[in-house]
Amino acid sequence: MRVPKSLTNTALSFALAIGLAATGLGLAGSLSPAAAAKELKLICPTDGGDGYAFKDQRTKETTPIRDPQLKAIAERACKGPKLDSTDATGPVKIVNKQSVPIYVGFTASGGTPGSITWGSGCSKSGNGAKIAAGATCQASVTADGTSTRFCADTDAVPSNCFEAQQNHQTMIETNFEPASNGGCFNQGNCVWFDISLIPSTCTDQLWDENQCANTGGASYNLPVSVACGSSTVYTCQGPVSGAWGPENYPSKCGNPDATCQSSANCQNAYFYPMFDPPENAYQPNTVCTAAQTLTITFLAGE
Repeated sequence: MRVPKSLTNTALSFALAIGLAATGLGLAGSLSPAAAAKELKLICPTDGGDGYAFKDQRTKETTPIRDPQLKAIAERACKGPKLDSTDATGPVKIVNKQSVPIYVGFTASGGTPGSITWGSGCSKSGNGAKIAAGATCQASVTADGTSTRFCADTDAVPSNCFEAQQNHQTMIETNFEPASNGGCFNQGNCVWFDISLIPSTCTDQLWDENQCANTGGASYNLPVSVACGSSTVYTCQGPVSGAWGPENYPSKCGNPDATCQSSANCQNAYFYPMFDPPENAYQPNTVCTAAQTLTITFLAGE
């Protein structure tokens, strides 16, 4: 998930990554997406009105926030909501369809262990959990608006899922928000989620040039699907191949060049950052609302 890190509220940071197209704001220039994001600053109105805007610190350009959903989140950021992290939780189910046990990690931004309670079917292991072959792990995540990631391996719990790109591990990027955050659109607790396969040094420009050749290899080690309630949203499977460039992307993960998402012929994961327009208008990222269970299934096969 392409999340700017310089804004004052993590929920707004997350929403910005999926809503740039709606605001009409483009981060032009030669900067990488991460560097460009650091130049953004949220401008809060001083007159009690709703004149929220983004200011590009580099170009000094100010762009009003017109999208109603982003405006609601900006309002929460400017007013500094108090999040009830003790009562707000998000249910998660992790299914292991591999023929061997898997070890699942859950990491918050900054590389610290995420706030999660491992329940039935989860055997605590280090900072994560071991899930037996064919077993299902029930867990609960504190919904505090923090950027988080799940990842897994077959040997040991990954120590930091924010280093999954360097370790070539499939990333499930999440942001669990409490009902008090505008990002849930008044539908109770929610979680934004996506699958990311982005090589460690891949950028939008490099994808356009050569599909990110020589950028470190895809962030992929296990096939996975992600569902909201009973509906599977994204599915990403191998075997890896050169179908989408030389970086060993999984071959059954949709079409990274599509302008749609979820179906077999559409986007199912981030192959590259998709931060710049026009790609940011169809990012494979969505929300699971009304406290529905987020189900992460590590599929059989490669």
